[in-house]
Amino acid sequence: MTQAFLNQIINHLQTCYPEEGCGLVAGDDAGRVTAVYPIENSLHSPTAFKMNPQQQIQAMLELEANDWQLLAIYHSHPHGPETPSRTDIQQATYPEALTLIVSLAEQTAPVLRLFHITGPTVTEKKIKVVQPSA
Repeated sequence: MTQAFLNQIINHLQTCYPEEGCGLVAGDDAGRVTAVYPIENSLHSPTAFKMNPQQQIQAMLELEANDWQLLAIYHSHPHGPETPSRTDIQQATYPEALTLIVSLAEQTAPVLRLFHITGPTVTEKKIKVVQPSA
C-alpha cells in the first residue's frame, strides 16, 4: 500500500471521529492497492459500524468493472484498541479480505493493524508501505 492510500484511509477515519468510520480497499491480483473507497457508517455510532448499502454496492460494482479484488475492509476504533472486537470477528463475512483496524485513541498518532479473520481465528498480518510506481 502506498503512503497516499494509507493517508486517505486515516484522513477519512479522522473526519468520522468520534464515530467509527469504514470503507473498502481494492487491489489487483498481485495484492497491490488500486483504490480506497470511504463508505458512510449508516449507524453513526462510536462503537459499531454498518456500511451504507448503496455506497458499498457501488464500490463492489467498481471493483468488478475494473477486475479488482476486495483486499481489505477497514474501520476505526475511535477510542481503541486496534484489535478486532468480538463483533468484528463475528461479522467478518468476507474471509478472503483482510481487516484493517485503526485506533484513534491518540488522534494525532493513529495506530493501524491488519488482521486475517477466518471464523474464530484471528491472525495479524504486516502492512507494507511502498513507494508508488512511476
